[in-house]
Amino acid sequence: MQNILALIYSSEFDEKNYDTLCKYRPDYMLPFGCRYRVIDFTLSNITNHNISSVILYGGEPLRSTLDHVGDGRNWELNRRSGGLMINPPVYNRSRLANEIETYYNTMKHFMQNKREYVYITNPMYISKVNISDAYEQMKGENLDALIFTQKIKDDYGYYLNRRIINTDEKEIPISVGTNLGLEEEINLFTGSILIKKDIFIDLLRYSIEKNNATNILDALFKYPKKNTLGLYRSKEKLNVIMDTLTYFEASFNLLDREYFDEIFYEQGMVYTKSKDEPSTEYLKGSKVRNSLVANGALIEGEIENSIIFRGVTVKKGAVIKNSIIFQNSEIGEGAILNHVITDKDTKVHEDVRLFGNRTHPYLTDKGEHIN
Repeated sequence: MQNILALIYSSEFDEKNYDTLCKYRPDYMLPFGCRYRVIDFTLSNITNHNISSVILYGGEPLRSTLDHVGDGRNWELNRRSGGLMINPPVYNRSRLANEIETYYNTMKHFMQNKREYVYITNPMYISKVNISDAYEQMKGENLDALIFTQKIKDDYGYYLNRRIINTDEKEIPISVGTNLGLEEEINLFTGSILIKKDIFIDLLRYSIEKNNATNILDALFKYPKKNTLGLYRSKEKLNVIMDTLTYFEASFNLLDREYFDEIFYEQGMVYTKSKDEPSTEYLKGSKVRNSLVANGALIEGEIENSIIFRGVTVKKGAVIKNSIIFQNSEIGEGAILNHVITDKDTKVHEDVRLFGNRTHPYLTDKGEHIN
């Protein structure tokens, strides 16, 4: 789909929701699934649908984005025409710009780009949504904008306070709201919009002039000119990461084999920055149950219901349960960890006990030594 420009922007990020996890990285750069980052899933899905012109609006600090994503070669986005552009954080009068202001800052790029459609997506909504199918629906129904949703029953309140799309009796979008759990079924907004570029540009100009919206979804419904809006209802599995708890839960969903196969293998592969490391070595006495373990690790202890990243060392007698161990961490002899997230390069010394729970996991800082 060479007629689409993709914009990737984490529009709902709030650093304080992640404790120390986003102290050294933006939310979309969180490690996910042993050897990947959250951003890998969005970049891979975009390129799997043959979209080759992409703008990634970087968050702070930007260094990890530049190091991991680079020129986009791992997603075949290092091209002379189109390709990947990483836009640094935008400031407006010493404060971080909102979504509308951020897009308006790159207006010149939109004007110069020859593509006729813009696909806007939030990488913290992890799903292999079928962009090609949505594009065909938009053209077939001659729509100005298509809002991506899922029609779901939220019996357990998992999506409380999330944005929903209200419709009329003909299922035409009429407003954006907040899920308060009052309806049996909701049209959950799944983080993406496909819109005609000329409408998008006019929408940005109007929103800046009137100062009446901070995000593109609200702006769409406050735009006074008559537009034809539609819903695209995706059926793919969805994980929404907005804080430490939802990150923890989304990570453990990967231990479900059916979900793992869908997110990694169906409708195209997931690509990431390649690193050449040896296979993981399991020494005598080690035990691993229902866990994901990346390459380059050394396992002597016991691991259960956990996710172990590259280069991790788990020494003899150590026990790790229900935990996420980031890259190059070392767990000492006799240490016990349960419901823990260790950031990169953490060293847990021998016989240390670290305990959290499912709703409040224990977090370590990057490079922290715990005695």
